[in-house]
Amino acid sequence: MAGPLWRATAFVQRHRTALLVGSCTSLFGAQISYHLFADPVVQWLYQYWPQGQPAPLTPELRSLFQEVLKDLGIPSSHCYKPFTTFTFQPVSAGFPRLPAGAMVGIPANFLGGPVTNTNHPVVIHGQSINWQSPAGTRLKEALMLTRDAQKFALAREVVYLESGTAALQALPAPACLAGTWALTVGAKHALGLYGGPMNLRAAFNLLAAVTGFVAYAFSSDSLTHALEGWLDRRTASLSAAYGRGGVEFYEKLLSSNVALRSLLGSHGEKLYTPSGNVVPRHWFRIQHLPYTARRDSVLQVWRMTVNSGRF
Repeated sequence: MAGPLWRATAFVQRHRTALLVGSCTSLFGAQISYHLFADPVVQWLYQYWPQGQPAPLTPELRSLFQEVLKDLGIPSSHCYKPFTTFTFQPVSAGFPRLPAGAMVGIPANFLGGPVTNTNHPVVIHGQSINWQSPAGTRLKEALMLTRDAQKFALAREVVYLESGTAALQALPAPACLAGTWALTVGAKHALGLYGGPMNLRAAFNLLAAVTGFVAYAFSSDSLTHALEGWLDRRTASLSAAYGRGGVEFYEKLLSSNVALRSLLGSHGEKLYTPSGNVVPRHWFRIQHLPYTARRDSVLQVWRMTVNSGRF
C-alpha cells in the first residue's frame, strides 16, 4: 500500500505547480461555464411552458425590456436574448459583449401574467396554492408589481450582466486554493515537516484544507454581499422612479415570502423567516444579503435621489 502512496506523493511534488495551475483554471472555468453557455442552458432551465408549449415573449414584455436597456444606455452592439420564465423574479446569465450574448428571463406574471388569474393552478414546492385563502390573496397581491418595480428588477439584472460581476464572483475559489497551497508549502518548509512522518504531513494538509475552505466561504460570501449591495444601489440611483420601484420590489418580495411561509406550513418555516428573509442553508454561512437589508439600502438611495431633485 505504501508503494502507490509514495509514488503519488512523488508525482504531486514533481508536478505540483502544473497541478495547481490546472486546478485553479478548472475551478474558475467550472463556475463561469454557466455564463459562457447561457444559451440554451438558462432558457432550458427556466422557460415557461404553458400547456406544453414554450410561451413566447409578448410585445408588452419586449417593449418593457427595451425601455430598460434604453434607460441604462446599453449599446445596440450588446446582445441580449429575453424570454419568458416561470419564476417570480427575473433570471439572467451570460456576457452581453460576447457573440453568444446574455439571456434574461422575464417572469410571466409581469404585465398581467397567469398569476393574476386565480383559476390558474400554481404549484410551489410540490404544493398547490390556494388563491382564496388569506395567505393566497396576499401572495397574489405581492406578485402584481407596478411598472417601476418591474423595471427595477430587470435593470438590476442588466447591470449585473454589464458589470461582469459573474467573472468576479468566480475568483475567490481559485484564489483561495492558490493561497492555501502557497501558505501550506511555506509552513511545511518552515516547520521542517517534509523531513518528518507522512502521517504528520497528512494531518497538517487536512488542517490547511479546512482553513482554506473557511477562508473561501468567508471571502466568497463577503464579496457576494458587497456586489449585491452595489447592484441595488447602482440600479436605484438611475432615477427616483427606479428607486421607488426598488423599494416596492423588495417590499413585495418580503410579503410574498411571508405568504409562502404560511401557505407551505412547516416546510415554509424552514425556508423563510417571519420577516420574509430566506433562511440560510448553512449554519456558518450567510451567502446572500437579507432582503430587509437590501430594501433599506434601496430606500436610502431613493430618499437621497428625491432630495437631490433627480426625477
